[in-house]
Amino acid sequence: MKVTAIETIRVGEYPSILFVQVHTDSGLIGLGESCVGVEAVETFIHESVAPRLLGQDPLEINRIHEVLHQDFIGFAGSGVAVRAASAIDFALWDLLGQETGKSLNQLLGGKVREKIRAYNTCAGSGYAKGSSNIDRNRKAQIGTPDAAEFEDLLAFLNEPEQLVASLKDMGFTAMKIWPFDEAAMKSGGQTITPGDLAEGVDIMRRARSAAGDNFDIMLELHSLWSVPAATIIANAVEEFSPFWIEDPFKNEATDALVRFRRSINSPLTVGETTGTRWDYQRILSSGAVDHLMIDPGWCGGITESVKIIALASVYGVPVAPHDCTGPVVLTVGTHLGMSFPNIELQEMVRAFYYGWYAEMVTTLPRFKDGYLIAPEGPGLGTALKPEVRNRKDAMIRWSKVE
Repeated sequence: MKVTAIETIRVGEYPSILFVQVHTDSGLIGLGESCVGVEAVETFIHESVAPRLLGQDPLEINRIHEVLHQDFIGFAGSGVAVRAASAIDFALWDLLGQETGKSLNQLLGGKVREKIRAYNTCAGSGYAKGSSNIDRNRKAQIGTPDAAEFEDLLAFLNEPEQLVASLKDMGFTAMKIWPFDEAAMKSGGQTITPGDLAEGVDIMRRARSAAGDNFDIMLELHSLWSVPAATIIANAVEEFSPFWIEDPFKNEATDALVRFRRSINSPLTVGETTGTRWDYQRILSSGAVDHLMIDPGWCGGITESVKIIALASVYGVPVAPHDCTGPVVLTVGTHLGMSFPNIELQEMVRAFYYGWYAEMVTTLPRFKDGYLIAPEGPGLGTALKPEVRNRKDAMIRWSKVE
């Protein structure tokens, strides 16, 4: 089997998503995905990845992984080169599964569990339409809601009691919210006023009161804060037993992570925007984190995710794959969650899952009673819907064997 073409598809309505299809001379097509800064990723794929991938055997995944991670620049972090390699890696594993007739979790050694617990990240329908990836203020994050239900960002800000009840009705046992982002916009994240602190704490209080003890609440801080301000917030919400405090500030500041963790009692997680095992080694060896997040679409793909998951197990740190990005990442994360014992739960956004995700791909992980189950088909078990390429707002680019 040889790679004959690489096709990239962007969709105007959802400008933060890029689909990648790796075509072969056998007729099999592997599916990949990237999110955020996708025009740059697309350009890098066609200018830098395609010349090294066209004409190659796509089943030589380890060799291709090494080649794509030996760029002169971009071999660490979650920059354009790493995200491009991640999308390609998804597609190669998908092709391997299709060629062998095995699902991704079978290729990874088989299942350790039949399903993985899901938590709902409380975004809404407007969150996927561009601005929330650039501007963290509430107006940008909310966007223009267009769904009849699952406007969960508005709900956690205004009606956390109803939100919790709705999630429980669907079987969820955990959710993630970010009531302090607007305060960070006001101060640049350096300080937080008593009034802004009280507003966010009140949302946490109402959510915990409605949730009771058998429902987990994650607090997302989106890397917006200074260490002193994040410490004030973490200590103020401690009484509500957050499952974790997530990404209080840029985790590249390892010493700051250590100092912060020593100043709070709540568990800490970081990692969704971190790239490759070298960055994760730095974080894990600091001893500052209680949980670890990975985004397979930003950390180097399935191949690199497996290495990071194994590394985390050595430190006794459970892993939670990220998804507030796209349907392929959710599918990959669910396969990983069913394959590795130290993965504790999988993020999902029900507003996306029951909204635009279903518009893009043929099959999604099955959600039932608060758990996700990976597709059973070969490879990823899903494919891009043909109608996506025929949309009026679809932007398609090819690199082909001459």
